[in-house]
Amino acid sequence: MNIIDTYHLLFGRTKIRDGNVIDMSEHGRVGGLSTGQPYKFTDFVNYDIKLVEDGSIIYVGYAKPGTAEATEAWKVMKMDATTGLIVTWAGGSPDFKYAATDMASLFP
Repeated sequence: MNIIDTYHLLFGRTKIRDGNVIDMSEHGRVGGLSTGQPYKFTDFVNYDIKLVEDGSIIYVGYAKPGTAEATEAWKVMKMDATTGLIVTWAGGSPDFKYAATDMASLFP
């Protein structure tokens, strides 16, 4: 099965003129149910990143460049490699609404 066949299967297009490369890049699926973002979306690709390591746990904060760590405009993730890799987001979703001053305190 090629990419055009996959596109037809996913989106019900029947002819190449209906499902061209531009159409697929503009209207194709991105992500999936597990990511909570099943359709095309845009995201800021240039972040300030803060990493804090604590043994087998790494806290990662992302924000737009120039955002102060005390500003509640960071999204924060916890990567726990104690028993495999488990990734969780502060508050359960990747929202830009946390300060990055004490990222460990954002997780129970």
